[in-house]
Amino acid sequence: MTNKSIIISLENVTKNNILKNINLSISKGKTVAIMGYSGSGKTTLLNLMSGLDVPDTGSIWVNGTVINSIKEPKLTEFRSKNISYIFQDYKLVDYLSITENISLIQDINKIKIDANKLANICEKLNIKNLLNKKISQLSGGQKQRVAIARTLIGNNDLIFADEPTGALDMMTRDIIIKELISNSREFNKTLVVVTHDPMVAKWMDVVIFIDEKKVESINEKMDVKDIEAKMETLFKNV
Repeated sequence: MTNKSIIISLENVTKNNILKNINLSISKGKTVAIMGYSGSGKTTLLNLMSGLDVPDTGSIWVNGTVINSIKEPKLTEFRSKNISYIFQDYKLVDYLSITENISLIQDINKIKIDANKLANICEKLNIKNLLNKKISQLSGGQKQRVAIARTLIGNNDLIFADEPTGALDMMTRDIIIKELISNSREFNKTLVVVTHDPMVAKWMDVVIFIDEKKVESINEKMDVKDIEAKMETLFKNV
């Protein structure tokens, strides 16, 4: 892969009986939604692109590196320096404080946290008053916001998010997704989000639909009506 504007490229990628012969490229700085019916392989695709899973066949390029050829522990080191991931189940550490959870990856990589940036992110995500609480005292939505703050504080080029607004009310959902997109554009990051929500996908530069184990279509900016129509068509094929 020689095109420097491409940050992610999948070439003939197959995984078990979930994804088949996936060919896909994502440009630097783009915000991307991945959509499809439940079980279509959305999260598997996200995990392959982020190096959390490996393909049976094919190559996956991330930031100019074929990540499925990297062995541990170098793969973990590569992910920590290049990739942030927002998990559905948050992946927070119970015995750490909220602040320590947010700065965890930065601390592991021995990167000094910008105190002003941290305060600004926490204020925007409405978690500034939660920093002295324990993880067990937080609601699902609050945990999600802490997980998102941990991602935004980082300097990684790539943000992957698996249903990042699933536990949030509509108002908070809109705040969160706009903040993710704003942060990505300000720092030229690439944001890839798995979502079932057309109201999230409509904000993205690109919407990718997965169907029949393959990439069904790649679409530039879509409105909610068109996204819903496409999803309705895909569901008829299930």
